[in-house]
Amino acid sequence: MVRIQDIAKAANVSPATVSRCLNKDPSLSISTQTGKKIYDIALAMGYGKLKAMEKSEEFLVIHKEDHFHDHVDNGYYFAIRSGIEEVIAKNGDICRFVSIAKLETEEKVYTGILVIGNYRPQDIEHIKKTVHNENIVFVGKLNFYPECFDTVTYNVGLCVYLALNAIREKGFTQFLFFDGKDHFQIPQDYLKITHVKNYLSIYKELSLVEYIECDGFGFDAGYRSMKEYREKHGSLLPKAIFAATDPIGIGIIKALTEERVIVGQDVHIISMNGSNACTLISPALTSVDYHSREMGKEAAILVKENARKEERIPKCVSFAPRINEGGSL
Repeated sequence: MVRIQDIAKAANVSPATVSRCLNKDPSLSISTQTGKKIYDIALAMGYGKLKAMEKSEEFLVIHKEDHFHDHVDNGYYFAIRSGIEEVIAKNGDICRFVSIAKLETEEKVYTGILVIGNYRPQDIEHIKKTVHNENIVFVGKLNFYPECFDTVTYNVGLCVYLALNAIREKGFTQFLFFDGKDHFQIPQDYLKITHVKNYLSIYKELSLVEYIECDGFGFDAGYRSMKEYREKHGSLLPKAIFAATDPIGIGIIKALTEERVIVGQDVHIISMNGSNACTLISPALTSVDYHSREMGKEAAILVKENARKEERIPKCVSFAPRINEGGSL
């Protein structure tokens, strides 16, 4: 009689890992290769409680060329990717990541397509025509295309509301808002500045000193923009700053720290995303967390489910955001 311990020894893993893998424990985190190895060994040894493993399915994940170049600037996309890979691996499936620039080289037929990030309408048309697949799920997307797709994203308005509410409840009356310039034709309803203005129309005790459009959404863009603001305005600085992304916020903190401005005392900062990078600086950056890793997991679940549905109603999924407290606010 084949025991769990026998399979574990042959696979060079612990008996607990084998047991959880064969029982498809959703909390188990192992690679696709390890999971397949355990199943293959169990089948070869004739483990009686195991049914033949389902054939692995393959999914294509489309991203931009620069999405995975830098862990600080692209923490949002790395978290989404991590969530996707976790679910795909647990299902015993395979995913291939390809940039949109190299999409035309893909000739294989995939079970489903995951698209990470924002794209212009013409880019979305290019994706649709190239993949020849109706099972497409967008994740982290803000430029909602007229045609309905399954989309996993975040509620921009609610995230902005939480950030500005935190500033207002601290007793601050003025703030700066830093955001990257839109290059993706995002509709006004999904732009953060739109929701900032909506909030200020309700809570008139809070005022926006200046809206600063950075030349990007990353650390360097935030750093340069804060330096330029200081050169223009000298020591004049509102007590509160709202950064649209964590990397912009981290860049702002570095620029201010270099000038001996004490963040969390002389000036207070909140940003959006809730990435791990917020905890790597001092003080830690307070951030609205919209659960980007969970977004990736949900997108992978959706694209798998869709492969088994003859008819489906496209849906948009978002998670309730929360504020991760740090010393910056």
